[in-house]
Amino acid sequence: MSYYRKFILALLLFIYNSYVAQADEGKAGLPQLDFNTYPSLIFWSVVSLIIGYILMKYLVTPNIKSILNNRENNIQNDLVKAKTSTQETEKIKENIINSQTELKSRSQLIVNQALSETKQNIEKKEKDINHKLNEKIVHAEKQIMETQKLVIKEVIDNAEELTAKVIQNLTDLKYDKVEGKKAINTASKNILVEK
Repeated sequence: MSYYRKFILALLLFIYNSYVAQADEGKAGLPQLDFNTYPSLIFWSVVSLIIGYILMKYLVTPNIKSILNNRENNIQNDLVKAKTSTQETEKIKENIINSQTELKSRSQLIVNQALSETKQNIEKKEKDINHKLNEKIVHAEKQIMETQKLVIKEVIDNAEELTAKVIQNLTDLKYDKVEGKKAINTASKNILVEK
């Protein structure tokens, strides 16, 4: 404690002890009605108010003020952070939407190109097969069945390869050769039955 505080406390303690000693020597009765105690009551009331005022002005009020200022600063900082976070979130959301749209258009383009190439390859293979079949029909009717089996097998193999390539290029799915072969065989049987 500073020198002044010690001095004020010692002075107050001395004055208090002297008044207590005088009060013990006085007469019995209510001290509130004794006009001799009024000066001491007024003195201590003024001293208490001054001490209370000084404590409030220099200790309590600055602490409350600093706490309120810190709280206001923290609230403002949190609001600014929230606003920037919201803006960043909106930018990220926009980027994600743009990326999704771009990926969809790219994937659609890749699918369309693959379908076009596959269709051209199948048409080309069909033309080749039909040409070979026509030549073999001219040469011998006996070999029609064997030639047809060979061509169908070749189509199935090509279709299996093309299917495997298309699935591997267009999707992340793993191509199962056994299941693919079964599906292609079933499809080829259905095609042969329809013809």
